[in-house]
Amino acid sequence: MAAASAVEEMRSRVVLGEFGVRNVHTTDFPGNYSGYDDAWDQDRFEKSFRVDVVHMDENSLEFDMVGIDAAIANAFRRILLAEVPTMAVEKVLVYNNTSIVQDEILAHRLGLIPIHADPRLFEYRNQGEKMKFWEKGRSSSAER
Repeated sequence: MAAASAVEEMRSRVVLGEFGVRNVHTTDFPGNYSGYDDAWDQDRFEKSFRVDVVHMDENSLEFDMVGIDAAIANAFRRILLAEVPTMAVEKVLVYNNTSIVQDEILAHRLGLIPIHADPRLFEYRNQGEKMKFWEKGRSSSAER
């Protein structure tokens, strides 16, 4: 009976332990465990899958997906992260770096700094467009 409960835990729980996360591998495919029917069934999925909203406010949403494989939940997580607008330093021009840190390392570290800003307040440019800031600077100096 102890083996059956260990198998059930491995099949249904992701465990956060002291030294890492356990049971994150996919185990719900047919023939993985004897005595279990792991063939995918849409009706069973619709009955067992649910989304529990833990916290929701104007700027954030925290939820639990219950009854879904950890690999699929991770795929949803990656998709959501890819769709969140982010801002970062992209180009760095160093005039006179007298520090011990090389220019490339300094530029890379600047790109890792999280910028907390509302991306809706910024205008985005398509690839190939010139930066409007520099265009304005050139036109205003030419007009003088």
